[in-house]
Amino acid sequence: MLKKILVIEDYPSTYEMIENLLEVEGYQPIIATDSSSGIDKAFSEEPDLILLDIILPGMSGFEVCKILKSDPKTAKIPIVIVSLRSSEENIKMGKAMGADEYLTKPFDPLKLIEVIKKYLGE
Repeated sequence: MLKKILVIEDYPSTYEMIENLLEVEGYQPIIATDSSSGIDKAFSEEPDLILLDIILPGMSGFEVCKILKSDPKTAKIPIVIVSLRSSEENIKMGKAMGADEYLTKPFDPLKLIEVIKKYLGE
């Protein structure tokens, strides 16, 4: 069975590129384009990993991360923040909210796959 990766990202060219990359690598991408549908899909789809943007319609990715990490049903799902926000303060905030990893855009697709494999134990 393919491992499911939830991509919570509102920018079409970014989520389409990530979706294609994940499919090529043999994963099942699930796309959510705002914070509330991202949270809903995290609970309903039970993904193996979440790629999360910070700047989203609705609440921020930081808030989404905190909600998912504080619920027993989703707390163990690795969350990798992928964001344009690259300041040390943002990276610290992401970790404080429970993110397992923080990658900045633009990112190297090979690095993204490396991080995904690390958290999926591959």
